[in-house]
Amino acid sequence: MLDVAPAPDLALLLGPRDRAEFVAFCDWTTRRRRCEPSWLYVVLHRGHGDWTHAYRVVPDRRPGHLAVYLERAAEGDCRAALAEWLRARAAVGGRR
Repeated sequence: MLDVAPAPDLALLLGPRDRAEFVAFCDWTTRRRRCEPSWLYVVLHRGHGDWTHAYRVVPDRRPGHLAVYLERAAEGDCRAALAEWLRARAAVGGRR
């Protein structure tokens, strides 16, 4: 995992009652074998019942833009489990 990076603005992902938690900044290898520096987050969404999402945020090809990938979702408050899942994926470069 990498040590330092400026945090992305997640305002467009979050509702007023949602909670985002930073998990890690890492090099993530995509399915196409491309390595992308990625911020990993778990977000508890509370708009339509509780759902937890594991997100990966990467700089987009357009300067100043970010791409957000939903890597996994679970019903309920599963922040700890999804954070652990993201950490395990990050440890092996994000490969599935």
